[in-house]
Amino acid sequence: MTHTGEPVRTVLVTGAAGGIGTAIALTLARQGCRLLLTDHNVAALRDTQQQCQALGQHIEIRALDVTCEENVAETIQHVLARHGRLDGVVSNAGVAGVVQPIAEYPVDVFARTMAVNTTGTFLCLKYALPALRTSDSGSFVAIGSTSSIRGRAGLSGYVASKHAVLGLVRSAALETVGSNVRVNAVLPGPTQTAMIDAINVMAGQSDTAVNQIQRAVSAPYGQPADVANMVAFLLSPQARHCNGAALVVDGGSTLA
Repeated sequence: MTHTGEPVRTVLVTGAAGGIGTAIALTLARQGCRLLLTDHNVAALRDTQQQCQALGQHIEIRALDVTCEENVAETIQHVLARHGRLDGVVSNAGVAGVVQPIAEYPVDVFARTMAVNTTGTFLCLKYALPALRTSDSGSFVAIGSTSSIRGRAGLSGYVASKHAVLGLVRSAALETVGSNVRVNAVLPGPTQTAMIDAINVMAGQSDTAVNQIQRAVSAPYGQPADVANMVAFLLSPQARHCNGAALVVDGGSTLA
């Protein structure tokens, strides 16, 4: 919970319907944040809402397609109209695409992966950065990946999109220098979620070099809460001097 005398922080979380998004929502709910949780999967989002409300918090949910500019803009304006301020945004919505070598990678899947992961982050930045200035210390956290800083055979769409997310964060951070707004990225390594399970299944079905993906993710998985704790730090006043950072949460797997 927040300390006595501290204002309640209002935070928007995208992709909050499961995995890392749910863990972020629960961590922030325990801290007493006022949350608007969004996802395209409203049925699963309600489950996250119920888990957070079991902690004694009133949590609002809203359907959101992060690839739709109008939808993103309306969501940000909804927060401001309802609460008068926006203190934090966690851009977590993302998809994995498919596991295929580039020569066989479907163009439509590549485009969709870039749209959700990269354009979605761009649109959240575009409309959230002005809104975050309503806070004494606004914080934007994008969920990248260790695929933001390394290549992975068979995951070209995902890797390209997450490299781009980190580029957006670094550009936005430079644009906010000297203001009350900070922009940072968290880069999870393999984390025990439905997404990594799906990647493992796809990689296991491939007879090509993409099977190295399985070796890359064979190290002990992190847990969604490991990522959520780093996000909570970057949203907090304790991270007031962090801007443009890319904080890796991978147990050291990128060092191998």
